Amino acid sequence: MTFRFFPPWLWAPLVLVLDFISKRLVLANEALLRGRLEILGDFLRFVYVRNPGSAMGLFPVGRIFLVVVSFAASIFLIYLYRTCDPQLRLRKGAMAAILGGALGNLFDRVFYNGLVVDFIDVGLGSQRFYTFNIADVGVSIGGAILFLCILLEGRRKSVDVESPEAHRE
Repeated sequence: MTFRFFPPWLWAPLVLVLDFISKRLVLANEALLRGRLEILGDFLRFVYVRNPGSAMGLFPVGRIFLVVVSFAASIFLIYLYRTCDPQLRLRKGAMAAILGGALGNLFDRVFYNGLVVDFIDVGLGSQRFYTFNIADVGVSIGGAILFLCILLEGRRKSVDVESPEAHRE
């Protein structure tokens, strides 16, 4: 499948809008989700959580610090996106997905007293992953793809430098 007709920059608003809509639905159904709503049995369920910290509830360093870091990271991602080679569409899409997720959680931190709405709960029995949201999915998947793009590009360059064909020109 090709994403030729899906510009990389669209990932940011897509993640941001999906995150915004999903969180508003969670807030509208807060009473139902205070317990848990099973989606795929015990494996995937929705549960209402307000996260005061950063990723996975870690580092509860305070609202102002997290707002500043999220804002600075968003500006830096925009800079990286704009200076990235246009041919590196997957890398640009990954950066845009990270940006959309960062902006989604930044919105919560600014407008909801520093508390991010999390609701996706995955696991089996008592072995649960941290509760997360669509913005976190954008940041995580975008980060993994960006890491792989950089890793594979680095390997490609080292192979080009070491190959005898590169020295024949």
